[in-house]
Amino acid sequence: MELIRQNRQKWQQTLDALDSATQGKVVDASEVHKWLNSWGTDNELEAPIVKKNAVLKNSHTKIS
Repeated sequence: MELIRQNRQKWQQTLDALDSATQGKVVDASEVHKWLNSWGTDNELEAPIVKKNAVLKNSHTKIS
């Protein structure tokens, strides 16, 4: 039963993320990469901020 609950939770998180993306609530991939590359360094960056109605650059994924 625990596995079923975890799968449902992951599925709901995926649906929530897709809903946010379709509303334009996204983080630019380059900002995410900069943030991740800073992990473990002396100059670790804060997590990027979600921007409403941001334009997706270099996106190969189409969400309909």
